[in-house]
Amino acid sequence: MKKYLAEGIVIFTSIFASFSVENFRQNSMEKDELNDAVITLGDEIISNIDFTKEHLKQVKNMLYLTKNVVDNFNSITLKEAYQIHTENPFIFFIIENGEIEYNTKYQDNYFIFGWWNAWEPVDIFFQSMLYSGKLLEIKNKKLRNEIESIYTKQEERVNGMAEMTKDISQEIGSWFENEKNNFNRDISNSELFDNHRNQRLKNLLKQRQSNLENRVNDLTNYLQALNNVVLLISTEYKKLEG
Repeated sequence: MKKYLAEGIVIFTSIFASFSVENFRQNSMEKDELNDAVITLGDEIISNIDFTKEHLKQVKNMLYLTKNVVDNFNSITLKEAYQIHTENPFIFFIIENGEIEYNTKYQDNYFIFGWWNAWEPVDIFFQSMLYSGKLLEIKNKKLRNEIESIYTKQEERVNGMAEMTKDISQEIGSWFENEKNNFNRDISNSELFDNHRNQRLKNLLKQRQSNLENRVNDLTNYLQALNNVVLLISTEYKKLEG
């Protein structure tokens, strides 16, 4: 009887040990998978840091030009506004490998008043973690909440301000096109702006300035939040290059 009892204990212990080893292995694999997922998300956030720095510079340049035009509305010429943009550009084209090239060829257009610069951060891996449930596996509640806030509330806020810039810019463009219809001859944008600007245009530019000031503030806060998350990830998971 003792023999059978001993054999039973041995068998039970072997099975229990086998399950324990398997559970340990499974938990280890899941932990590694989560670690890799968070590190990849960190890489995506670092990419957004680089994008946001460049975007913030563009919006600041947009604000600088708009403020100069508003402050000197009665005297500044369109040519002088072009020169401000040349020295503080924000209109750009996408060239090879996703690189950008700033445009300084104007051809008598009013784009410096109507360019709004779309907000296009990367969120592919965040969406993947969100729908796979990996985001909820992050045990650090502060880190999880910071990530969720960045990709939802803060990005929505920044995008909303960018869309407002777009709407105001379209109204400015409409001002130029509608004012031209008041003439029975062709008139250049330079002549129209230099000699026929009015309070309606100034009001639109003041709206644009106010919007851009808020946009700069939101982008600054967003950039700080991105850096905070990278710091949290590097502390808990592994050092990230930033």
